[in-house]
Amino acid sequence: MFEGKIAVVTGGSTGIGAAISSLFAAKGAHVVVTSELPVEAMLTVVDRIIEAGGSASAVTCDITDRDAVANLMTGVEQEHGRLDILVQSAGVCFSDPIEQMSAKKVDLMFGVNVVGPIAMIQAALPIMRRTGGGAIINISSGAVALGIQQFAVYAATKAAIAHFTRTVAPELRRTNIRINSIGPGSVRTAMLGFTSDELTPEQQEGMIKREARSVSPYGNALMDPEDIAQVALFLASDAARALHGAYVLADQGISSAMVPPAS
Repeated sequence: MFEGKIAVVTGGSTGIGAAISSLFAAKGAHVVVTSELPVEAMLTVVDRIIEAGGSASAVTCDITDRDAVANLMTGVEQEHGRLDILVQSAGVCFSDPIEQMSAKKVDLMFGVNVVGPIAMIQAALPIMRRTGGGAIINISSGAVALGIQQFAVYAATKAAIAHFTRTVAPELRRTNIRINSIGPGSVRTAMLGFTSDELTPEQQEGMIKREARSVSPYGNALMDPEDIAQVALFLASDAARALHGAYVLADQGISSAMVPPAS
């Protein structure tokens, strides 16, 4: 599917980003895994991809640093000659009440969740234009579709990147570059304090209670990162050629209240 293509995945070493990196590599892409972490911290994902027969490399990049972003993209073009897919999964989330939310946390969330992705896109577009097009996927959030107590600032950043995606899409007409966003619901990641393989007894008990209260028609309060990776795979593929500027809500139907909450 992606043979010969080059994909850059921000936040690609953990959570949703790691799942996307692994899946895209399994479909033939060379994946440049990037995050602000040292390269050594990203090698778990890279090594797993290579052991499975895929191709990947790791590059440290703080996406809030425009010089670092420019260097990353210059390096990708110099080494690989092209850029076909950009997935922006890097993100930070704090859920303090608004009166207690520090300016530092506000600035960090907007920096990583909005300003950084825009800088990445600005650096990626010239390469994609030179090499015939590509696909850009921004990971927004299902919080855009709901009002969730104590998540106001986080939701604002994710709404911003989703609407940026929608409104920048017309600028890319006739370039063969598609840009779309995904709004994941609750996913088993470290950001939520839950991972698929390391749960304390207290967390396990909390998971059981959360699943029992789930309003998802599937009865699962949390999705796996691989569920969102499959959505990203579709959006990056030629099968999604009809989608430009879309916000794909992938929250198991929770925001639509498809079933009543448990009493």
